[in-house]
Amino acid sequence: MGGTKSKTGCQTCKSVIRRIRCGEEKPTCLRCSSTGRQCHYNPVSIYTRSIIESPLIQTAFPSSAGVRERRAFEFYFHEAGPSLSGELDLDFWRGSVLQICRLEPLIWDAIISLGALYERPPIHETTPFSLINHPAAVESPLHHEALEWYSRSLAGLQKRINYGEADLTVSLISCVLFIAIELLQGNRKAATTLYHQGSHLLGNALTVAGNMMDSRFYINSGPLASILKPIFRRLGTWVLINSDLSAGSCPVDLISMEGRLESIDEARNMLYDIFAEMKALNVDVEAFWRKTPETRPQEIPALETRTEHLRNRLHRWLHLFQLLQSIRNPHSHQATTTDSGTASLLLMTYKAISIEIETMLSPDQLAYDNHQDEFAQILQLAPATVASTRNPNGKQPPFMFEMGVFLPLFITALKCRFPELRRQALRLLWEAPPAQGMFMCRPTAHVVTILMALEENPTIVPGDLSQVKEMLASPGHMPTAADRIWEFRVSSNMDDAGKTQNWLHYTLQETDAAGYTWAVEKLAHLPGM
Repeated sequence: MGGTKSKTGCQTCKSVIRRIRCGEEKPTCLRCSSTGRQCHYNPVSIYTRSIIESPLIQTAFPSSAGVRERRAFEFYFHEAGPSLSGELDLDFWRGSVLQICRLEPLIWDAIISLGALYERPPIHETTPFSLINHPAAVESPLHHEALEWYSRSLAGLQKRINYGEADLTVSLISCVLFIAIELLQGNRKAATTLYHQGSHLLGNALTVAGNMMDSRFYINSGPLASILKPIFRRLGTWVLINSDLSAGSCPVDLISMEGRLESIDEARNMLYDIFAEMKALNVDVEAFWRKTPETRPQEIPALETRTEHLRNRLHRWLHLFQLLQSIRNPHSHQATTTDSGTASLLLMTYKAISIEIETMLSPDQLAYDNHQDEFAQILQLAPATVASTRNPNGKQPPFMFEMGVFLPLFITALKCRFPELRRQALRLLWEAPPAQGMFMCRPTAHVVTILMALEENPTIVPGDLSQVKEMLASPGHMPTAADRIWEFRVSSNMDDAGKTQNWLHYTLQETDAAGYTWAVEKLAHLPGM
């Protein structure tokens, strides 16, 4: 009989064939290195697996936790956790992290930091446009305390990495928590960097698991598959929206299987996968229109093929979603408010993606005018979605780790030029949760209102916040084709007197008789909020 198998040793020594005890040297054990065998460690330890699979229980405080830490945890448990992602991701925010923090001090530290920041979000205590260049300043004692706990968590993880003892699941969970902490401080750059690090780690682990073809390598069927992989897919979609990545730069494991939908969560994941693919195609289409007419024809067939593929994927999603809904809610009147809000959100997003796909290859912004009915349907669904995220006190959560209604309302406010519908979308953006993932609804609504003003009356730029609000209350009119804005961005700088100046850079498009398209860049002062 062979030696006793090690519970924490490498997979090679634990295999049925070898039945020997592993010395557990890292990164390669002595037995494997001395015999020339490949050495693989399971990235998810046994105790992590048992924690994540255990049912949700009331989490006890670590014995070393002080009064301030306990208070921050209580706030996370009762306020932040339930609000961060609504109903769909409760398994993570109210399950996995609470269970694992009992044995992982670095997860505990990240949770209490998140709880403290959520109680008084720094992103809401600074002028929104100042976050373009810098994260929120540390001004409150609560923010300072949260950063101390965050630093302690970072140091704990780094120590594990240095000693080769970093558990994969702990590392990925902490990465998601760190991203939320950075976003609450308005630090999108740091959040994006963390995403790329976590995505790279997850991608490597999935590759190793696939190569080993070992069912005991707990990654394709455990918490990484059911909870963490979808979270990183959606994070990748956020990053894609905020970047100019091409189609070949999609996040790891982006495209999911589309045979059937088992849950509303799967429906959401698949839909955001489609949106990410659409965004990548949109980047390539914009580059296509910047080329000379002589070079365009050879690229058109490939773009048309990709567009048709997206259209088919979206139609397939709708079919599967409707089938899922008929099974989940055979009597629609029995659906809960949350069910109704989630379903409405997915249908809003579906319609927004459909509009973008159908207009993508058109060189004319007037193409959006053919989709008035779809824009109206988005706005008919929006009130139920916005209402579903409100807390019992009627207020919206200050931050959600989810894109939510931002995407369909933003597309509607930006691209729908029917004045009544456009203003309705802008008002709903003001009513939505103010911060959703990497996106801030109210500053966005403020900027798009300025864009609307420039399109409807190019000679008059609103000079202050009161004039911006007047624009929302005015009836407005359809802008001409020549006045419609194609692209925009916002910048912020300090003038000689030390005063912050915010600027709106926007692009109009002109096409001459020969078919050449020219971008005309303009600049306008952006009044503060």
